[in-house]
Amino acid sequence: MTSKFTDNPFKPSSAVTTITDVFPSDGPISTLPPELIVGIFQAYSACDDSPWRLACVCMRWREIALRSSFLWRHMRLTCGEITDRYVTRWSVPGVGKTILTVGRAQVCAEKEELDQAILRSGSSPLDIDIIFSWRTDFESSSYQLLAQDLLSSIFERKDICSRIEQLAFTLTHSSLDPSTFPIPNSLPNLKALEWVSHNPLWAPSFRRLLPECKKLASLHLSFPVLSSLSDVDIWRNVQSLVIHKSGDFNFSLGARDLDSVIPACPSLKELKVMPFVAWPRESTRPITCRQLRILKLCCEAKYLQRIRAPLLTVLDAYELSSSSHQRTEDISLDFPDLETLVVQSPDPRWIFKFNFTKLKSLGVIIAHESTLMKRVGTKVTVWENIFRPNGFPTVQNARFEAVGRTTLFMAALASVPNAERIEMIPDTFQDPEFGLQLVRQLYAPGTVSMCGKASHIQFGNRWCCFGVQRASFEPSLRALVAIRQGWPTPLQSLRVYWTMGIEPTEYV
Repeated sequence: MTSKFTDNPFKPSSAVTTITDVFPSDGPISTLPPELIVGIFQAYSACDDSPWRLACVCMRWREIALRSSFLWRHMRLTCGEITDRYVTRWSVPGVGKTILTVGRAQVCAEKEELDQAILRSGSSPLDIDIIFSWRTDFESSSYQLLAQDLLSSIFERKDICSRIEQLAFTLTHSSLDPSTFPIPNSLPNLKALEWVSHNPLWAPSFRRLLPECKKLASLHLSFPVLSSLSDVDIWRNVQSLVIHKSGDFNFSLGARDLDSVIPACPSLKELKVMPFVAWPRESTRPITCRQLRILKLCCEAKYLQRIRAPLLTVLDAYELSSSSHQRTEDISLDFPDLETLVVQSPDPRWIFKFNFTKLKSLGVIIAHESTLMKRVGTKVTVWENIFRPNGFPTVQNARFEAVGRTTLFMAALASVPNAERIEMIPDTFQDPEFGLQLVRQLYAPGTVSMCGKASHIQFGNRWCCFGVQRASFEPSLRALVAIRQGWPTPLQSLRVYWTMGIEPTEYV
């Protein structure tokens, strides 16, 4: 799916990697039995990297890799020049042109490349990513013909359609005419679909296709697509549903569509609704999601009560704003199995309404200081009203990000006395001296009771800016390491992100 290609751990360059028939002399690795090598390949196939890298090891590995059809099941179809910064180029003997890959998927921009990729995949299930985005270097008619040629090579062959298990459509080229494209009548083994389109004319084709996909369990849709499918009978077996913004869309309609779709998903285990669609809302009726484990949404805290999920383990809640009377309401949030909680809110005191017994990971982002100060006052002591001492005794991993003062962060640390990993992201643009004060507080007398079990500490992500230079922090950071080494739980890692986009500095 498209999201797989954003986190490639390798760093490809524009250089071409040449796979030759000349390898170093055989070594011990060549003596491994074939079944063990195939096992290594199967484990490697979970990594987002090209299988051509395996073919570079030795001649024997190359032969086995080319016979292992499961390695070649990932393909990306697109038109025109590939400009993805994660693209890797391979020169392979016997192939007339350079092969391009993005992650583990081979890029197919022409029918010949697609035919070769399908041949290598044998009879394995297919994962196909189709991206037809706007291009200024193509005439619309030429782009239409190229895209149509590629889709015909797949969707006009029943043997190929029956092998597709994962399919991603990104169709943002607005001039493409869906009526000329060969959308299949059936994808009997389709399990996961990602569909992003700004063109409503594509909706009828998919409304006909998806009810026939009886194994469909995962959907990643844009809100316009969700709107076009809200009344189609495809939701009963859906276990994962991800909805995100795409183009101009009436967000109130998106919330209305969710009101009708979610109750129709009795098997739902994962639901992610990307900002900025507020759901649930005041008109949302209580919904019971008996299988739901993972929930990400954007709404006022009081509306979380509309979702009843007894098995929920992960909650990521983004509160854009909250009404002034919300704090006086009786908010009751009962997720007894919750293990991970991430909250972004202008006033997150409502998180103590949860019944915490199993919480292991906590992330709190406090935004809009002016809004917060209006609610809780201007005295420094009121920061402690947000984080209570020993408020989260079971938390092992904690992350705090806020526009605030040292008192706020120290109160946050006091709320997680047993945390082993702590990450703090203060907004140092407000006060250049603030970061320095916080570092010194972490090894001051008496702090051992608040964060004494933290063996991993991270500061980020714009720690040094404006008037304070990095050199001003170094003595305090080294003092932090030295003093805490004598504590019952010494530091194992101290990492500082000085500026955004720069590799961190390790002090332990």
